[in-house]
Amino acid sequence: MTTPQFDTLRAAKTLKRGGFDETQAETVVNALDQAVNENLGTKTDLRLLHSEMKQGFTKSEAATDKLRSDTEKGFTDANAATKQGFADAKAATDELRSDTEKGFTEANAATKQGFTEANAATDKLRSDTKQGFTEANAANKQGFADANAATGELRSDIEKAFAKSDAANEKRFASLYRFLLGMGASLVVIMITLFLVN
Repeated sequence: MTTPQFDTLRAAKTLKRGGFDETQAETVVNALDQAVNENLGTKTDLRLLHSEMKQGFTKSEAATDKLRSDTEKGFTDANAATKQGFADAKAATDELRSDTEKGFTEANAATKQGFTEANAATDKLRSDTKQGFTEANAANKQGFADANAATGELRSDIEKAFAKSDAANEKRFASLYRFLLGMGASLVVIMITLFLVN
């Protein structure tokens, strides 16, 4: 009777589906293959095989439990870290919002203060300019008045000087006229005398 061939690949896949990792499945499959090929189907071999399989299942369950525990711990840590991250992000966002609002408030206050000071400076400049124009107009009027007064005074002085000059000239002309008249009369007398003497 021919001994049936043991399908190691199929056995390994079956063990892996049952929870064995690759190393465990290969160990069990090799042991079974060796037992089948060597026709060592004794109770001792079967018990050893059963023990190894049981040990393999135990290790597989322990590994699965550890993997489950590690996975749960990983998820727990990840959730805690995520919650902490969201809390930190929210705190940072709140702080940024507060700083931004404070910045806008201070900027608005500074802008209002700037406009207030600019308006005050503009009003003062307008007032000073108006005051300057008023004073300049007053000074110009006073200057024109003083110039007119000086011109009138100069005209009066010139007219007085011309009047005095005319009076002096008239006196000179009158004296000269009298002198010439006297000289003419004297010449007439001399000529008449000379005429009579001859």
